Amino acid sequence: MRTLLLALLVAAAALQRQAPPGAGEIVDDHLLRWPLAAGNSRYAVIDGKHLHRYVVEQAAISRRFRDQGHPKYWGRIIGTSGDAESASWLADKYKAIGLTDVRVQGLDLEPTWMPRTWSVSVTSGAKTIQLDSAQPDFGAVALAPADLEAVYAGLGSEADFAGKDVRGKAVFVFNMVGLKPEGAVKRADAKGAAAVFEVDMLPGNMRYQAYPSGTKAPAFTVGSDDGFAVRDLIAAAAGGAAPRVHVALDATTLPNLKSALVWGTLPGASDETIYITAHRDGWFDASGDNAAGVAAMLGLAEYYSKIPQAQRRRTMVFIGLDGHHNSGTGAAVGGRWLADHHETLFAKTALAINCEHPATVQTYLRPRYEEGRDIVWSNMYMAQQWYAGGPSRPELRTIAEKAFHDFGVPMYREPNVRPPLGDLGRIFRFVPGVATSEFFHYFHTDRETPETVPWTGLEATTRAYAKIVDEVNTLPLSTLQRPVEQ
Repeated sequence: MRTLLLALLVAAAALQRQAPPGAGEIVDDHLLRWPLAAGNSRYAVIDGKHLHRYVVEQAAISRRFRDQGHPKYWGRIIGTSGDAESASWLADKYKAIGLTDVRVQGLDLEPTWMPRTWSVSVTSGAKTIQLDSAQPDFGAVALAPADLEAVYAGLGSEADFAGKDVRGKAVFVFNMVGLKPEGAVKRADAKGAAAVFEVDMLPGNMRYQAYPSGTKAPAFTVGSDDGFAVRDLIAAAAGGAAPRVHVALDATTLPNLKSALVWGTLPGASDETIYITAHRDGWFDASGDNAAGVAAMLGLAEYYSKIPQAQRRRTMVFIGLDGHHNSGTGAAVGGRWLADHHETLFAKTALAINCEHPATVQTYLRPRYEEGRDIVWSNMYMAQQWYAGGPSRPELRTIAEKAFHDFGVPMYREPNVRPPLGDLGRIFRFVPGVATSEFFHYFHTDRETPETVPWTGLEATTRAYAKIVDEVNTLPLSTLQRPVEQ
């Protein structure tokens, strides 16, 4: 009996090591933490565990919105009560830190897509599968209840569609991060599909919120388990009646919604400025994208609030941006407002740091010799793509590279080869900007929980941002400012 109990305990421990951490858990012992280099001890007060609590609090805002009657389309979604709570929460944090001129600047949103409800099931003979993971792409057109023939089109290449008539049918295509983009959803739409289902082949059954598909037919993402189950139904029915897809989507475009920019200021010894921004919105828990970015922004505000004003060379302005997940027409109203007012806002700006996805747990898909373990978590955070001022500001690139190295922030070896993505992309032409980010296996899914944000990575990146600010403050404004980039 004792031998059996010991075997069960060993097996349970092995399973626990393989599984991702539980809700709310911060893994301490397993995560690698970069030691502070000589001369950087002042940044030790930036504590990643403390910052991680801000990630958890923002995820709680998302979940409250979900539990208030939004079980499928939820998060800190722009224009909703979750968005409003996020703005109020951030303003309160600013005030508690001691920022001045704290204000919530209301923004009128353009008509915004909102799904009310949807359902997808597949029937073959006496068997029916409910596709609970199905999630409409942002902006998907409404669809009255329909009964459609299911068609499997593989990876959605032209070869996969060869010999198949998909007009008026429900087409299932498969995709995964890292595969060659085939344009499968648009190809199915162009061939007359009545609905398109893009199966995310990541292990499990994650719900993934996609950006607009740009299709006439409604497009949905589907989790791996659901997608393969449908594929197998289609295979089993070969030569007989094809499975039927029962699908409905009630979605509308709502006018008169509002969002906000949340401002706070730390006055400096001059009227020259440094801007720190982070977008507040996100789908589901939105922990990496972008509760972590907001947490890093707050970490910088806390750090510099403890430094006397006379020792802060430049005034620091912190902005919680409305966001950009309301893709397409009407997206990122706040970012466009900043760009429209760049002559006033950035006339004396030495630096703008956009905090976006600053820390993500490094994961591996079915690693070699461990294929049965699906998504495996490491004890490290992912390398990030980055931008630092562009080719016309080599000084800023040098500062950023050294700061990232000093604090153990893994980066791509070279900076972005094109203008930065995300919110800095709206203003980079007017300011010396720095941004880092990464897009990972849980990106935009209901598994993007606080546990996917390693506190060690959040700490390291925030400390690196602070070192960049300090090094930039040793340079005159003329070294960093350039004519507006085209």
